[in-house]
Amino acid sequence: MMFGRLLLACVCLTPADPVQDTYRLVQVPEEAHFAETFDSDPLDRRWVQSKAVKETDAEALKYDGQWVVEEPAAAMYPGNRALVMKSSGQHHAIAAYLHTPFNFIHTPLCLQYEVRFGRDVECSGAYIKLLTKTHLLRLSQFSESTPYSVMFGPDKCGTSHRLHLIIRVTDSSNGRNQEIHAPQPVDDLTVYFTDRQPHLYTLQLYQDSRYEIFIDQSLISQGRLLTDEVQYTESPESPVSGLWVGSVAALGLELWSLSGEVMFDNFLLTDDLKLAERWTQDTWGQKQPGLLERLLIATNSHPWLWGVYIFTVGLPITLFISYMWPDKVHTHTHTHTHTHTHTHTHTHTHTHTHTHTHKHKHKHKHKHKHTHKHKQTKIQ
Repeated sequence: MMFGRLLLACVCLTPADPVQDTYRLVQVPEEAHFAETFDSDPLDRRWVQSKAVKETDAEALKYDGQWVVEEPAAAMYPGNRALVMKSSGQHHAIAAYLHTPFNFIHTPLCLQYEVRFGRDVECSGAYIKLLTKTHLLRLSQFSESTPYSVMFGPDKCGTSHRLHLIIRVTDSSNGRNQEIHAPQPVDDLTVYFTDRQPHLYTLQLYQDSRYEIFIDQSLISQGRLLTDEVQYTESPESPVSGLWVGSVAALGLELWSLSGEVMFDNFLLTDDLKLAERWTQDTWGQKQPGLLERLLIATNSHPWLWGVYIFTVGLPITLFISYMWPDKVHTHTHTHTHTHTHTHTHTHTHTHTHTHTHKHKHKHKHKHKHTHKHKQTKIQ
């Protein structure tokens, strides 16, 4: 009985075919410095693919990888389009100007976007760069040498799974730009590269050099970028001391991928953390599975959870059934009557009556009625 009920619970938890919901288009907030959903095709009017050429061959493009805006084949939400880095074994570069330049002075910097690796990843970057505002900036010539203020995002090669945060600041001792690298998170990042699900990467950077990094809204890493041993110049635009990140004019992706099929979606750059929360709910939030689906997804990496689910669901059901429908009282009555008559020299009549009553507490009553008649006739 117990096994049957637990088996029923197991069957009830088996996932059915996913229900596809139409993705709700999101209104781009005007107050954001940059926001992009790719729900319309912006490649021809906003995003610029690099035309930079190789130093050794002026006729050969340095970045020949293909970019497309499309709905992923495995999309569970029809209508949700994304920017996809298609080519394998090639270099890719693409960028877009911000709505308004970002000056990191008094307010925090919040940068976030979604990434999905559509194939098994051998070696591929998926980080983004906030390009420094200079009079020489040309998106059509965007390359690895283009100055940037912030670099942030995931990167994998071989068995190394990394999440970059690099800030470029000016060293007051020599006036040169210097890169500050945040320590790598202590958590294992493997699943974010292997489960072929979209993941939300968020950076929050503050003027006092504090930073917080989130994946799927869970805090992964935090700390301070500046140390007491190294001092950096303050922004000439403000007397506020702290971290000076150069003004940002554009957002770009300059990447190499051995696997291709890397998806990017829902970029946001803002100094308003409340706006970022609303944006996250409108974009990332509407694509998240319900509680039951999240529990089922968790069994992919932790199969032992099935035992926990079965026990958790099966035990209350078993106790409820046992309480509501206890074993019933069973009564059985048997009556046996045997009559034997023999006529020879002797005549015998036997009558037996047996009545048995059984209750569930195993109490037995036995009633026996025995009648024995014996008649004997002697012949002279």
